Amino acid sequence: MSGELLNAIIFPFGLIILGWGLGQLLLKIQGAEE
Repeated sequence: MSGELLNAIIFPFGLIILGWGLGQLLLKIQGAEE
């Protein structure tokens, strides 16, 4: 029960961090090309 609650709290943060990381990576790639 507590595991499901923990998942519900952590999962959205994981997606935000993953999206931010991908954004940073794309910026680095674009910056290197220019």
